[in-house]
Amino acid sequence: MTEPLLSVRDLQKYYYEQDTFVDTLLGRERQSVKAVDGISFDIEPGETLGLVGESGCGKSTTGETLLRLREATGGAVEFDGENVFEMGSDELKAFRKDAQIVFQDPFSSLDPRMTIGDIIAEPLRIHDMPTDPGDKSKREWRRDKASELLERVGLSATQLDRYPHEFSGGQRQRIGVARALALEPEFIVLDEPVSALDVSVQAQVLNLLDDLQTELGLTYLFIAHDLSVVRHICDRVAVMYLGNIVELGPTDELFESPKHPYTEALLESVPRPSTREQGRRVDALSGDVPSPRNPPSGCRFRTRCPKVIPPDDLDIDQEAYRAVMDLRDALVVGDVNPDHIWETADPERVDEEAFIEEARARHVDAELRGDVASVVDTALGHLVDGDVEQTQTVLRETFESPCETRRPGVGDTTHPAACHLYEGSDEVEVIETTADAPVSADD
Repeated sequence: MTEPLLSVRDLQKYYYEQDTFVDTLLGRERQSVKAVDGISFDIEPGETLGLVGESGCGKSTTGETLLRLREATGGAVEFDGENVFEMGSDELKAFRKDAQIVFQDPFSSLDPRMTIGDIIAEPLRIHDMPTDPGDKSKREWRRDKASELLERVGLSATQLDRYPHEFSGGQRQRIGVARALALEPEFIVLDEPVSALDVSVQAQVLNLLDDLQTELGLTYLFIAHDLSVVRHICDRVAVMYLGNIVELGPTDELFESPKHPYTEALLESVPRPSTREQGRRVDALSGDVPSPRNPPSGCRFRTRCPKVIPPDDLDIDQEAYRAVMDLRDALVVGDVNPDHIWETADPERVDEEAFIEEARARHVDAELRGDVASVVDTALGHLVDGDVEQTQTVLRETFESPCETRRPGVGDTTHPAACHLYEGSDEVEVIETTADAPVSADD
């Protein structure tokens, strides 16, 4: 095993809101958006690590923060053994020669007032390269270098004096790649580099990136939400959800045998060829992605997980338990309105029983039996008087899941998953938390 080129440990990036505070067990704290909340991974020299997840999960913020394009809230990033977050201005400037980025949008990432030659040569000018241009002026040397880079990414040196608006999206992204290569970096963050391109152009740009990696020995962090693209280009994949990494493993192994329920849902949602789509049922995840301002306690994915773990002493099937958890979550976010339930209840039966029947019909999408049904009805009975807090208390006392009280961490095996389903193995680290407070990466 070689030493990793890039090592990320407990990386955090919070965006704090002025004059907005929340009450926690530790007192009043300023409200924050936890875009990245304590993630760790390594990237080996010459490797491509894919970082995937839904929009808004923190992928792009991760890439920009580890390059110090955004200042981190906490954690550490080491590049070739040096702590990036402790670098002074001179060290940081030297680091940015070795670590570059290709941005997602090929239309807004190029200055429309600059020629393509000037755009590609700009990193060379900022770093005052070359120090010895030989018998040429520095400007001439940089122009020749820009011409060479243009041809390397599949464009013509005769296009050097054109402006960005004269190029297609795929051509612009090639220009962005050429700019990233100008300083001969070791590591490049590819922030969804083909998501804005047509499918045929995507393949061309991906093949270019693959060829450049082989030719120049580059190391990539490849950020994407298109799983088919990730499978084509990445050696390993890290799956991200709500600021956390939930699974990390070799690409083929992760695609063929996913462990985390979120990874399974992502892969199941990928369209198949038409001959394989017939008769295939895709069950959408319940609920919406929670707000990173107030993420769920314990496992971040528990509010949508189809495999959320019930208490050991509770006799309930998975479908019914998920329905009860959805009811609890709806109560927390204020989606259960007693007045609306009264309005749609049987007008000929204005009593508690009619209210409970209507509440279950509206908010519990499963058949409940026995003691489970009795507890839910008792809890909903408190809503008759509008007592939402007591309803939550009754449901929590019976249905609280281990997924709520303990936050799983990603272990250090070759294919770990941050999920309590693997708690019995040595593959996860379990972080104890309280059920009622947001989890901090410091816990």
